[in-house]
Amino acid sequence: MKSSTRTWLAITAATGMVLGGISPAVAAGNAGPSEHTDMGVTGDAVMEHLQSISDISTSHADEGFRALGTPGYEEAVEYVEATLEDTGAFDVERQAFEVDDQTFGDVAVSVDGQDLEVTPASYTEGTDEPLTELPLALPVDDDYSDLAGGQLGCAAGDFDDSAEGAVVLVARGSCAFGEKTQAATDAGAAAVILYNNDTSAPDEALSATLGERIADGAPTVGVSYNAGNELLTKVEGAAEDEPLLADFTLETEYTTSTTWNVIAETKAGDHDNVQMFGAHLDGVPEGPGVNDNGSGSAALLASAEALAKQPTEADNAIRFGWWGAEEVGLVGSTRYVESLGESELSKVKSYMNFDMIGSDNYIVGTLDSDGSDVPIPDGVNVPEGSAELEEVFTDYFADIDQPNVGTSFSGRSDYQAFIDNGIPSSGLFSGADGTKTQEEADLFGGTVGEKHDTNYHQATDTIDNVNKESVDIFAPAIGYAVHTLAYDLSEAPAPTDPPTTPPTEPPTETPTETPTDDPTEAPDERSLSIDPTTIDQSDFVGERGVQVTAAGCTPDTAATMTVDPQNGKIERFEQTATADAGSVATFGVRGLDESKAATYVGTYEVTVDCDGGDPLSGSFEVLAADSDGPGAGGGGGDLPRTGNEAMPLVISAGALIVLGVAMTMGARRRRD
Repeated sequence: MKSSTRTWLAITAATGMVLGGISPAVAAGNAGPSEHTDMGVTGDAVMEHLQSISDISTSHADEGFRALGTPGYEEAVEYVEATLEDTGAFDVERQAFEVDDQTFGDVAVSVDGQDLEVTPASYTEGTDEPLTELPLALPVDDDYSDLAGGQLGCAAGDFDDSAEGAVVLVARGSCAFGEKTQAATDAGAAAVILYNNDTSAPDEALSATLGERIADGAPTVGVSYNAGNELLTKVEGAAEDEPLLADFTLETEYTTSTTWNVIAETKAGDHDNVQMFGAHLDGVPEGPGVNDNGSGSAALLASAEALAKQPTEADNAIRFGWWGAEEVGLVGSTRYVESLGESELSKVKSYMNFDMIGSDNYIVGTLDSDGSDVPIPDGVNVPEGSAELEEVFTDYFADIDQPNVGTSFSGRSDYQAFIDNGIPSSGLFSGADGTKTQEEADLFGGTVGEKHDTNYHQATDTIDNVNKESVDIFAPAIGYAVHTLAYDLSEAPAPTDPPTTPPTEPPTETPTETPTDDPTEAPDERSLSIDPTTIDQSDFVGERGVQVTAAGCTPDTAATMTVDPQNGKIERFEQTATADAGSVATFGVRGLDESKAATYVGTYEVTVDCDGGDPLSGSFEVLAADSDGPGAGGGGGDLPRTGNEAMPLVISAGALIVLGVAMTMGARRRRD
């Protein structure tokens, strides 16, 4: 189970700053929220939208429900648009794009007179006419028991002359399905049977996608591990002059369909600092797709409505995306990301994905971008900041004592295009075709050994089979994430005690003491200390940093430090601290991004304004690593490290500069 680690970050521009302490990125006069909330998003609100999406889908049951190219999908798009426009808070756009659609006619494969249960691969070519009595052949391998080596058929050299004009049997693994079909085609195979390599689910059908059409490619189907292993055993046992014979028919037709994404962005907020949330709206033609993925789509609608009702406008622009053509290869989200130029892409600082939140045998899953629960698969890019996005959910669940588990950060949903382009990503997932373990059942209930969604891609994916308990857990978590990325927090005003009525004691008629002629003590000398005034860049991004101390401030009043960088690379920023009983306010400044240490080089003007006199000013300089100037090589005084001396640097007075921050997770977590 995920543990809770608290992280405070602030979303700023690429060369922005993060102010350490209780409330990051606090702006003067900001009347926004002082803590993050779930905005009142409930399972009931999600179910209301989900019922509407379900009604749309089932009304088009004879036309493919809500699949690509169907009237049902277009009506669902219209429903999403109307819901968003009714709020008045969003600019709504329908993005059209074309996609190859594929339909299948007769698909039948038999070997040695026995019919096989097969699934045609997406993007496969068909047979011009039925293929009959073709030999069933294997790739060349010295050990067909290890699901490795040549039997994977990743190159044409994995086949010998026996593949020419034959139906070849190839194991899943190592390379993409499209590479296997291309290799078999290059070896002269007439058709391909791919079999699953999942020995833990031996009867699990293999639904493969070739990724794209292969010119003159061999028609390709998938079968389960058990079916493939049985065929493998028969082929190995057959006499050399009596091969197993196969019949193979695959009818398919390609058409081009126009479909749409729906994109909605808040009218308010910083449009150079966009936080994005998405879910796919399309389904499969086999069923109404209420959980997959009407549930994620409905949760976004409920969250968008809740955001529109907030009493203050969002600080950061929130952009929602409802994707089309996900079920045929993540096409909608990919086309959207591809449509963004470099400038527009740089404005998208984070992406959160929600693909199924109401599975009947559910888990509470977060996309495990830090690999702490599930190792990151080979070849998957994990942009910096993704782990912090996941912590938005794990911290939230920790605060409400909700168990949760990490799920594979594999790129198998619409966040793929975002992580491929370096955008930090996370999300939630209630499970699909994975099998529930005993550990998961102990955490969430349900049935061990059954799929997380027993209705996945079936006609039974209906509103009646959505698990409301799961939706009730996920709905407020999604609302909380939207609020967290939308708002920078303001400091909550300190509570004040109401005046007593009547006064606790009547005032005395005469002063209790005669005032002295002279002040008993001279006021504290007002001064500003900056230590060190020159610091090497390596020390500035290390633990040393620069300590700023203002003396002569009125005790228990707020002091404001303003740091004005002069190098043109860092933005000006402010931070506040409270003067202690000795009239001293202390701040600390250091760089946090060691990889960009050279960017910090330059002069920094410092001003501290506090009660008790005129503003105090000074400066410090960060020197390049090869500089011979004063302070190069880490000269200057040490900062306090332990005990009470260290506290001013780790409490709310610390000002921490960060470069390249691409997401905001706001500051406060709820704790009863």
